[in-house]
Order: sequence, then structure tokens, then C-alpha cells
Amino acid sequence: MTHKENNVTDHDAAEESRKYPYWQRNLRVLPFANLLCAIGFTISFPFLPLMVRSLGVTDNLETWIGTMMLAFYVVSFAANPVWGGIADHYGRKIMVLRAMLGMGCAMSLVPFAPSPLWFAGLFCLVGLCNGFTPAGMALLVANTPPRKIGTALSYAQTGGLVGQTAGPALGTLLATFVSHQHTLFWFSGGLMFCGGTLVLLFVHEIKQLAPGKWKLEWIGSLRELLAVPRLGPLYLLSFLFTVMWSGNVTIVSLYVIKLRAAMPGGGGDDAFWIGAAAMALAFSSVIVLPFWGRVIDRYGPARVMAFAGGAAVVTHLPLLVLDTPLELVISRFVFGLTAAAMNPAVVQLLRMNAPKGMDARAISYATSFQFFAMGLAPFIAGIIGPLFGLRVYFALTMIALSCGLVFWLRTARQ
Repeated sequence: MTHKENNVTDHDAAEESRKYPYWQRNLRVLPFANLLCAIGFTISFPFLPLMVRSLGVTDNLETWIGTMMLAFYVVSFAANPVWGGIADHYGRKIMVLRAMLGMGCAMSLVPFAPSPLWFAGLFCLVGLCNGFTPAGMALLVANTPPRKIGTALSYAQTGGLVGQTAGPALGTLLATFVSHQHTLFWFSGGLMFCGGTLVLLFVHEIKQLAPGKWKLEWIGSLRELLAVPRLGPLYLLSFLFTVMWSGNVTIVSLYVIKLRAAMPGGGGDDAFWIGAAAMALAFSSVIVLPFWGRVIDRYGPARVMAFAGGAAVVTHLPLLVLDTPLELVISRFVFGLTAAAMNPAVVQLLRMNAPKGMDARAISYATSFQFFAMGLAPFIAGIIGPLFGLRVYFALTMIALSCGLVFWLRTARQ
């Protein structure tokens, strides 16, 4: 390296330190806060079918879970763009605190539910505050040097995925010691409070605020974002991928229960295999996400996202033919290895294409569509499952994602 190149590098580093003084400390704290919150969320979340069943629901469990999940994520879908607008005008940190501390408070109330309807209502209160991971990503995007965003987002998501790995295991262990499984939400709330406290004390931001005063708006900002040519197809592809990634969490739990029931002897420890399936996806993602972060920084998010979308379709093919919970666990592990790059690639593409001053809102609308996907997926599965079986549902999701990927690739080439 020449002396001139050294001077340029030193100048760039000094400029980054001036413009983004907190990014390295934030990158140390936010992944750990995400870890605690993800553990809290996944201690209870994969076990929702068992919790609802313990409250007396035995018939049409798929429909109950699907309707409950749809309500939860419709609330999140409606609220998140409002939070994104507030973030653009008043700062991103307060939105991270809103998500972590608000969810912690709401989760602590869920165990008091005396019936399935009360459980669903309190669960929707959690949905009102939902979104700690995208809120943290929006903060990182606005406070990290552009050349390091891919790596930063992958580490932040890795913290959450480590939590998703440990959460089901800890939930499985705790479920054997509690008389009512929905009391796991108390542990969820406590861990959420811990993550929010870390952000409150140690995370800082240089606020990059949108001009003008904030006003309550939902459709107007979305219309402005959709006017950007690439954002519409990007939102669609992100929506369809989320159906397969996050929307299928409780559906895979139901699939495990059905696979166990069809095995010789039936029954067995459903909670163990539900936890194993959730852990397989999270653990494989943790292994590979730092690698994908470097790949995104080197080759760009568009190419990586196209690969992740195709991999999601291919790795879901075994779900159409497998017969045992172990085969399902292996399939989820491979899915995580190849498709984990999708979310950080989407976030970076949103930042690159969003109008100036609207990056948090662009991410928040994507998150809203993802929330809607998370709710719509189990709702549709609850309709299709009893009539045609969950294998038909999985096949339809693969077809839909394939069409979305083709649409995105055509738009990207243009």
C-alpha cells in the first residue's frame, strides 16, 4: 500500500469516527440485547399450540392458532409504520426501548389469561409493541459507516438468532417444571426488560431526523415509498420470504405434532421435537450469518438476496415428503444455512433505495408487511391444513416465493 493510499485510509477512518462515533459500541451492545430479547420471545413463542391446548382447545387447534397469530400480527402490521414515522422524526433509540420494554411489560400480563380468548387479547397487546429486531436494525443503519452496514446487520441479527437457538431449549426445560406452560411468558417479560435496560444505559445515537413535524400518517408515506421503482417488488419478496421463515414457526410446531401422532406408538414428547425444530433453524443461521455479512459487503445485497430466495424454495422441498421429526429438524437446519442472508440483504437494499430521510419508515413498512406475513401464514395454514394437509400449504408457499423471486429479478435487471 502506498503512502497516499495510507493517508486516504486514515482520513476515511477519521471521518467515520467523527460522523459515526458510537457505532462500534452499539455493535457490541445491541446484539447482546437482541440475544436477551430473542431468548425471551422464543422461550414461549414456539410452544403456543401447547399453551392453547392446555387452556381447553382440543378441536381445530390449527384454526385457533392461525386466527390468534393473524390477530397478533395485524396489530403489529398496523402499528409499526407509526413507530417508524416517530423514529424518523424523534430518533431510533426510543423505538428500540419501546419495543423491548413494552413487550416485556405486555408479556408479563399474559399468564393471567383465564381462557383462550383472554390469552389471545393479551397476546395482541404484545403485538402492539412488537419489533425489537427491526427497530435495532434501523438504529444501526443510521449510525454505522456504509461500508460496514452488512457486517453490522449480520452481527445484530446473529445475536437474535443465538437467542432463538437458546430460547426453545430453555423453554423446553422450563416447560417440564411449570404447571401451566403459559407462565413461560413471565420469563419472557423479565428477559425483555433486561435487554431494554442494556439499550437504555449503553446505546447512543447521532440523530438523523426528517424535516418538518411528525404527523400520524399511514397511507401517504407508503404511497411515496412505492413510487420508488424497486421498493414494491422488494416488499413483495420480503413478504413471501417471511411467510416461509418466521410465519412457519408455529406451523412447523403443528407439523411436528402431526408427524409424532402418525409414528408407531404416537404421542411422545412433542415439546422436545418442537424445541429441536426451532433450534435447528436458529443454530444454523447463527453459524453462517457472519459469513453472509461479509459476502453482502463484498458482492452487494441484491445478488445475495436472489441466492437466499432461491435457496429457501429448494430447501423447503423435503417438507413435502419427510415422515419423521428428525428429518424435519435436518431440513430446517439446511434452510437456515442457505437462506439466513435474506433479512440483512433486504434491510440494506431498503436503505439504498429509500428516499432521503425515510430509511426508518422504509424499514418499518417492510417490517409491517413481514408481520402481516407472520400472521397470514398460520391463518391460511389453519384453513388449508384441516382440508388438504400441511404439505399442500408448504407447496403453495414455495410456488408463491418462486413467483416473487422471478418478479424481483426482472425488476432488478430493468
